[in-house]
Amino acid sequence: MEPDSGVVRPSGVRRSFLALLLALLALTLLPAGGPASASCAGPTVQVPPVLAPGARAQVRGERFVDGCRDSMSCPAFGCGECEYDDPPPVPTPDVTLRLTQRGRTWDLGAADADRRGRVRWTFTVPDDVRPGPARLSWGDEQSVPVRVGPTAG
Repeated sequence: MEPDSGVVRPSGVRRSFLALLLALLALTLLPAGGPASASCAGPTVQVPPVLAPGARAQVRGERFVDGCRDSMSCPAFGCGECEYDDPPPVPTPDVTLRLTQRGRTWDLGAADADRRGRVRWTFTVPDDVRPGPARLSWGDEQSVPVRVGPTAG
Protein backbone atom coordinates (compact mmCIF):
# COMPACT_ATOMS: atom_id res chain seq x y z
CA MET A 1 0.00 0.00 0.00
CA GLU A 2 1.10 3.49 -0.86
CA PRO A 3 1.51 5.98 2.01
CA ASP A 4 -0.84 8.99 2.07
CA SER A 5 1.10 11.99 0.76
CA GLY A 6 -1.61 14.53 1.65
CA VAL A 7 -2.15 15.41 -2.03
CA VAL A 8 -5.73 15.19 -3.24
CA ARG A 9 -5.94 13.98 -6.82
CA PRO A 10 -8.97 15.05 -8.87
CA SER A 11 -11.36 12.34 -9.81
CA GLY A 12 -12.48 11.75 -13.40
CA VAL A 13 -15.65 13.80 -12.81
CA ARG A 14 -13.68 16.75 -11.49
CA ARG A 15 -11.32 16.65 -14.48
CA SER A 16 -14.24 16.63 -16.92
CA PHE A 17 -15.89 19.53 -15.10
CA LEU A 18 -12.64 21.52 -15.11
CA ALA A 19 -12.14 20.84 -18.84
CA LEU A 20 -15.71 21.99 -19.53
CA LEU A 21 -15.17 25.22 -17.57
CA LEU A 22 -11.93 25.96 -19.44
CA ALA A 23 -13.63 25.33 -22.81
CA LEU A 24 -16.50 27.67 -21.92
CA LEU A 25 -14.07 30.35 -20.79
CA ALA A 26 -12.14 30.05 -24.06
CA LEU A 27 -15.35 30.40 -26.09
CA THR A 28 -16.35 33.57 -24.24
CA LEU A 29 -12.99 35.15 -25.00
CA LEU A 30 -13.14 34.43 -28.75
CA PRO A 31 -14.77 37.10 -30.93
CA ALA A 32 -18.19 35.99 -32.22
CA GLY A 33 -17.87 37.75 -35.56
CA GLY A 34 -15.14 39.48 -37.49
CA PRO A 35 -13.65 42.81 -36.63
CA ALA A 36 -16.05 45.56 -35.66
CA SER A 37 -15.37 49.23 -35.87
CA ALA A 38 -16.80 52.22 -34.06
CA SER A 39 -14.59 54.86 -35.57
CA CYS A 40 -17.18 57.38 -36.72
CA ALA A 41 -16.43 60.54 -34.84
CA GLY A 42 -18.27 63.80 -35.24
CA PRO A 43 -17.05 66.73 -37.30
CA THR A 44 -13.84 68.54 -36.43
CA VAL A 45 -12.57 71.93 -37.56
CA GLN A 46 -9.17 73.57 -37.87
CA VAL A 47 -9.25 77.26 -36.99
CA PRO A 48 -6.62 80.00 -37.24
CA PRO A 49 -4.89 80.81 -33.94
CA VAL A 50 -6.32 84.35 -33.99
CA LEU A 51 -9.15 85.95 -35.95
CA ALA A 52 -8.64 89.66 -36.70
CA PRO A 53 -11.59 91.96 -37.49
CA GLY A 54 -11.57 92.92 -41.17
CA ALA A 55 -9.09 90.17 -42.13
CA ARG A 56 -9.70 87.19 -44.44
CA ALA A 57 -9.74 83.84 -42.67
CA GLN A 58 -10.23 80.21 -43.56
CA VAL A 59 -11.67 77.36 -41.49
CA ARG A 60 -11.43 73.75 -42.64
CA GLY A 61 -13.58 70.89 -41.41
CA GLU A 62 -13.54 67.12 -41.69
CA ARG A 63 -16.08 64.33 -41.18
CA PHE A 64 -19.09 66.42 -42.20
CA VAL A 65 -21.21 63.44 -43.24
CA ASP A 66 -24.64 62.07 -42.49
CA GLY A 67 -24.39 58.41 -41.57
CA CYS A 68 -21.61 56.17 -40.41
CA ARG A 69 -20.47 52.74 -41.52
CA ASP A 70 -19.56 51.55 -38.05
CA SER A 71 -21.31 48.19 -38.03
CA MET A 72 -20.31 45.16 -40.04
CA SER A 73 -21.84 41.78 -40.58
CA CYS A 74 -19.26 39.02 -40.59
CA PRO A 75 -19.58 35.26 -40.56
CA ALA A 76 -19.01 33.84 -37.08
CA PHE A 77 -15.55 32.18 -37.02
CA GLY A 78 -14.11 33.61 -40.25
CA CYS A 79 -14.12 32.04 -43.70
CA GLY A 80 -15.96 34.84 -45.46
CA GLU A 81 -16.16 38.49 -46.34
CA CYS A 82 -17.49 41.13 -43.99
CA GLU A 83 -20.21 43.39 -45.34
CA TYR A 84 -21.39 46.75 -44.12
CA ASP A 85 -24.92 46.78 -42.75
CA ASP A 86 -25.17 50.57 -42.98
CA PRO A 87 -25.52 52.65 -46.16
CA PRO A 88 -22.51 54.75 -47.17
CA PRO A 89 -22.19 58.16 -45.48
CA VAL A 90 -23.58 61.15 -47.38
CA PRO A 91 -21.72 64.52 -47.39
CA THR A 92 -23.50 67.23 -45.41
CA PRO A 93 -24.85 70.02 -47.60
CA ASP A 94 -25.15 73.71 -46.70
CA VAL A 95 -23.16 73.78 -43.43
CA THR A 96 -23.36 77.29 -41.96
CA LEU A 97 -20.43 78.64 -39.95
CA ARG A 98 -21.22 81.23 -37.25
CA LEU A 99 -19.15 83.41 -34.94
CA THR A 100 -20.63 84.19 -31.52
CA GLN A 101 -19.29 86.72 -29.04
CA ARG A 102 -20.89 88.53 -26.10
CA GLY A 103 -24.42 87.45 -27.01
CA ARG A 104 -24.12 88.44 -30.68
CA THR A 105 -23.90 86.03 -33.66
CA TRP A 106 -22.54 86.59 -37.18
CA ASP A 107 -23.18 84.21 -40.10
CA LEU A 108 -19.84 83.69 -41.84
CA GLY A 109 -21.15 81.65 -44.77
CA ALA A 110 -22.34 78.21 -45.78
CA ALA A 111 -20.50 75.47 -47.67
CA ASP A 112 -21.24 71.94 -48.87
CA ALA A 113 -19.01 69.08 -47.74
CA ASP A 114 -17.21 67.22 -50.54
CA ARG A 115 -17.62 63.47 -51.09
CA ARG A 116 -15.01 62.78 -48.39
CA GLY A 117 -16.84 64.94 -45.83
CA ARG A 118 -14.39 67.86 -46.02
CA VAL A 119 -15.64 71.43 -45.96
CA ARG A 120 -13.88 74.80 -46.19
CA TRP A 121 -15.16 78.25 -45.34
CA THR A 122 -13.31 81.39 -46.48
CA PHE A 123 -14.69 84.62 -45.05
CA THR A 124 -13.89 88.13 -43.88
CA VAL A 125 -14.05 88.49 -40.11
CA PRO A 126 -16.73 91.12 -39.33
CA ASP A 127 -15.33 94.55 -38.47
CA ASP A 128 -17.46 94.90 -35.35
CA VAL A 129 -16.11 91.75 -33.63
CA ARG A 130 -14.14 92.81 -30.54
CA PRO A 131 -10.81 91.43 -29.32
CA GLY A 132 -11.26 88.62 -26.82
CA PRO A 133 -12.82 85.17 -26.60
CA ALA A 134 -15.48 84.00 -29.07
CA ARG A 135 -16.90 80.74 -30.45
CA LEU A 136 -17.21 79.32 -33.96
CA SER A 137 -20.23 77.05 -34.39
CA TRP A 138 -21.79 74.92 -37.11
CA GLY A 139 -24.66 72.50 -37.47
CA ASP A 140 -26.37 71.19 -34.38
CA GLU A 141 -24.87 73.44 -31.73
CA GLN A 142 -21.33 72.14 -32.14
CA SER A 143 -18.69 74.77 -31.49
CA VAL A 144 -15.06 75.51 -30.70
CA PRO A 145 -13.50 78.43 -28.83
CA VAL A 146 -11.52 81.01 -30.84
CA ARG A 147 -9.61 84.15 -29.99
CA VAL A 148 -10.19 87.47 -31.69
CA GLY A 149 -7.09 89.62 -31.82
CA PRO A 150 -6.42 93.24 -32.75
CA THR A 151 -7.61 94.55 -36.11
CA ALA A 152 -5.61 93.64 -39.20
CA GLY A 153 -3.13 96.25 -39.99
